[in-house]
Formats: sequence, structure tokens, C-alpha cells
Amino acid sequence: MSTRKSILFVSALMLISVSTFAQTTLGLKQGAAMTTLSAKGDLYNDNNVSYSYNAGLFATIPVNNFLAIQPEINYVRKGRCNETAELNTTTKTDFLLHYMQVPVLLQYRNNQLLNKSASVFFINAGPYAGFVLNTQTRVSESSEGGMLVPVEDDKNTDWGAVFGIGVQTPIRGKEVRFDLRYDMGLSEIANQPTDYRTKALSLTVGIIL
Repeated sequence: MSTRKSILFVSALMLISVSTFAQTTLGLKQGAAMTTLSAKGDLYNDNNVSYSYNAGLFATIPVNNFLAIQPEINYVRKGRCNETAELNTTTKTDFLLHYMQVPVLLQYRNNQLLNKSASVFFINAGPYAGFVLNTQTRVSESSEGGMLVPVEDDKNTDWGAVFGIGVQTPIRGKEVRFDLRYDMGLSEIANQPTDYRTKALSLTVGIIL
């Protein structure tokens, strides 16, 4: 079994295993993300943003009425979009990294976890490990589409931290979750001209199964 398949298998097994605990809930989510790469420690440089889609599976494991542990398995594409202008032609170069990201979050809520009839606000924080599934570059001129070219990446893991807020509310008999979060990578990204780390701001909508 390949390394990537092994990671997927172990991660799926982890979520299936934790779902056997009493009162644990599972959910699916999807949404959009704004990502970029910036120098180490630079939290404010949000230039060269790349837009992407993300999706995932999560489990919420209650610790008490207000705290829970939330492991997740997410797909997210991160990257940086650079533009150069020469001879009246704008050229865009995208560097794209496709990750399977596995965060383990501590979640605090302002209402009891088992209260299904009211909206609750929550705060998430915790570490993540991101495993590179694919790395690509894309060069395009003006509005014309560019060709994606695979890039060899000798660093296949991105370690980082997640911080977020959200709300879970009942809608038509279903528990729906809106989650806004910021991901900050701590590992240097290969094939870059400087010491870049990943950054991502994402908004997802999830549903409790």
C-alpha cells in the first residue's frame, strides 16, 4: 500500500473509531478558502491570494457540557498567485498544493453540546498535520486558462495551527454548522524563492449526520 493510501486509511479509521464513543456526532462540510504563502512570522501579508474549494468529515466528541474534541479529515488546496506585467501582457503564475489536512481541535461552546433545540456559538483551536497529495504550477496569460504542471515536492508534510469561530443552528430539522477559521502553516514550503509558509482563511457549511 502506498504512503498516501496508508495515510487516508489510517485517518478514515481514526474517525470511524471515535464515532463509536457515546454521544459522538459525525458531520460533513464544504466551503471556500482564500490562501497564500508568506514569509515566516508574517501574519499580515495577504497579497497574491489563491481561491480554492475545501471539503471534509469531522467528529465531535464531548468532554463535558461545554468542551469537545473535534478530529477532522479535510481536503484543501493552498497556494499563491503571482502576477507579472511585460509588453502589455499580464502573466499569472499559480503555485498550488493539494493537501489532506488532519486537524485535532479543542472546541468550546456557549451552550450544552446535547441541546439540539438552540443555536450555539463555538471557538475552535488546535494543531493540524497536512499531507501533500499533489503539487502543481500553472502559468496563464490574461484571461486565458493555463496548463497545470506537476511539481516534485520533497517536503510532504505541513504542520500548523488552526483558530476559528462558528455557529451551529437547527434548520429544517437538521443541525447546520457555519465555520470560519484561519490556518497558519509552520513548515517551510519547498520549491519557493524564500522561506514561505501556508496561510488560509476558509468558510465552510457543515451538516450533522
